[in-house]
Amino acid sequence: MRIKTGILLLFCAISIQAQNITGKIIDREQQPIDGATVILQTMDSTYISASISNADGTFILHNQLEVYRLIVQHLLYQTKQITARNKDAGIIQLESKDYALAEVLVKAERPFVKVENGRLGYNLSVLATDKVVNNTYEALTKLPGVSENRGALTLAGANKLTVLLNGKPTTMDEAQLETLLRNTPISRVEKVEVMYSAPPEYHIRGAAINVILKRSNDYSFQGEVTANYKNQYFNSGDMNGNFRLSTPKMAFDVMYEVNDTKNMEYIDLYSKHTLKGQVYDIQQNEQLRSKYWNHNLRTAFEYNFNEKNNINIAYTGSYTPDQYNNSRTTGNFQTGNVDKYIRNRMHNITLQYHSGYGLEAGADYTHYTSDHNQNLHTDFQDGSQSQFYMVGGQRIDRYSIYADQKHSLPEKWNLGYGASFRFAKDRDSQTYDQVTGNIQTQNTNSNLNEQSANFYVSLSKDYTTGTSMSVSATGEYYTIGNYHKWAIYPQASLTYFKTPKHTFQLTLSTDKTYPGYWDMQSSVSYLNGYTELWGTPGLKPMTTYNLNGSYILKQKYIFSLFFMHSSDYFIQAAYQSTDRLALIYKNMNWDYMRLWGANIIVPFKTGNWLDSRLTLVGMQMQQRCDDFYDIPFNRKKWIFNASLDNTFKVNKNLAFELIGDVQTPAIQGTFDIESIFNLTAGVKWSFAKDKMSLSARCNDIFNIGMPKIKVRFKGQHLDMNSAFYSRTFTLHFSYRFGGYKKRDIKKVDTSRFGH
Repeated sequence: MRIKTGILLLFCAISIQAQNITGKIIDREQQPIDGATVILQTMDSTYISASISNADGTFILHNQLEVYRLIVQHLLYQTKQITARNKDAGIIQLESKDYALAEVLVKAERPFVKVENGRLGYNLSVLATDKVVNNTYEALTKLPGVSENRGALTLAGANKLTVLLNGKPTTMDEAQLETLLRNTPISRVEKVEVMYSAPPEYHIRGAAINVILKRSNDYSFQGEVTANYKNQYFNSGDMNGNFRLSTPKMAFDVMYEVNDTKNMEYIDLYSKHTLKGQVYDIQQNEQLRSKYWNHNLRTAFEYNFNEKNNINIAYTGSYTPDQYNNSRTTGNFQTGNVDKYIRNRMHNITLQYHSGYGLEAGADYTHYTSDHNQNLHTDFQDGSQSQFYMVGGQRIDRYSIYADQKHSLPEKWNLGYGASFRFAKDRDSQTYDQVTGNIQTQNTNSNLNEQSANFYVSLSKDYTTGTSMSVSATGEYYTIGNYHKWAIYPQASLTYFKTPKHTFQLTLSTDKTYPGYWDMQSSVSYLNGYTELWGTPGLKPMTTYNLNGSYILKQKYIFSLFFMHSSDYFIQAAYQSTDRLALIYKNMNWDYMRLWGANIIVPFKTGNWLDSRLTLVGMQMQQRCDDFYDIPFNRKKWIFNASLDNTFKVNKNLAFELIGDVQTPAIQGTFDIESIFNLTAGVKWSFAKDKMSLSARCNDIFNIGMPKIKVRFKGQHLDMNSAFYSRTFTLHFSYRFGGYKKRDIKKVDTSRFGH
């Protein structure tokens, strides 16, 4: 009976599938056309139905005719008619529309940004065209207002930025998600959405980038293999393979990367340390080396029950079997050596279900383990010695489930509600042995449980003019250790669409940022004989309030004002101990950190050979902490940043890149951070009918992209210079294959981990 039922369902599915007419719309550059209207008629011009092409250019008409006519229309392209018999209309190429008036030629231009339901929408593949980018992560840095700062993506005017996959967060940390995005081809992305205030159904708060991957809608097999070479003092590199097999019903993805990583850092430190009325001049040079192999694997399966109902499951794994870190310190105070051996493993499983009646549900699980041992030996100039052997580890199990429901109400109102629950269990340990000398050690073995329960209600309305608004409130009960907290997080967004040339957007959001698990332990880590890293038991999460207003002119130029206030703000800061000769790094809760300012984004072109984007940011930063050891501070600073991104297009297959970025001096607690300048140049060559590409890039050409830091505050005197070996040269090769398409279908888818 089960077999008969399965056969019946199969024939039903084939019958439904056979009623569809599909195709793809492209321009002369073979780029997909989004938003084209496709009208289906009989041969006697009788209207049957219509559809709109997706971001990847594909369309579906849910009808079947033996012979039919298609009329394809788009504002920027000439209307085209075709006659066809097959269910697959194939690839339809449109010609750009030129308007000649008198002696003036006006060419239509693709919108730079689309505002949809309060979200800034970008076609990533179009935005990255001709740019020297090789993967999704690099392409995200080309989004207006988005930049990479010390390995993390930032958005101008936002406290922090969360990256989502298909509208939902993950229990993977930032580094693990970055690895996944660096191994995701741009062709796999349908579009991206930038939000200064993410809706509550995304189960994150504050600014976000939502990366929406393409769903399967055709028979195809495609893949990409890449190889990278990197020189940053050491030579290193990686190899990667991506493969995707899809049918109209299902898709299967596999990604594997192996990475040979070698890093080198050099820190020059001068400390004028005052202890019991005496001043000690301490000079030291520290060389930090790391070497390891890292393996990353991702497999995903997607199944489409129909157009509106689908389920997908994905596994992501990251393995570092044998990482070796070494720190060598020389100077007039000490000579030391630290050897550290680390083994990391991460496993993540994600399950998502999307229904056609407004229900979305899913679950996410991450298991992370880290084992390490460390040897420290220090010889001080006074003849004394310190040494120890330490064994430690971290075990994290983190679970997350969610469910969301949407309802369409009369007058284009929408009601949404949902709930999510997250639980994390963190086990940390450190055990010291063979301890000698004047060194303080403490064995730790902690069990930390964290729980967060959220529920929300949202109300939104879309007007026929394009204007939209939304308001929501999210209630949260959060507990970690002995800390318990109820909180309400309001969110509001208003987009006023006056005309296609004038769009106004106002967003209000509240957010909470949690410290890393290791940061909340009572342990002390020794970086060398002088520098120590302290944990902070009882470290509280910070709460951030963000107000952002933007004006978008001609769907290209963006002008924004922003205000941000973070209470219980925490960040790592240095302090010269008054009890002994030790430099202590520790996370502490400050009273607040406040930012307000403006940013301007201006894209412009010169003919067909130069594509540029200018970004200007100006803001005042204020930081206050009344309980920072014995030296409370309340400091203000104006900061300005300018970035100019230029792409020079030589021809269809060859492009050059030149990017300049400059920032004026800044502050971080008692730190004074000097100005920085970064100049990056690159070139990309595509050949073999765009199936192969070769690119080269030199980042921080003048080797001044890392700032020098100093402290001159209430008796604290410190100079640090880590601006060494920041220049990076990379070489990337990729080969894309596949594109097989069956035309006639017969009846048969851890910010907080680490030490």
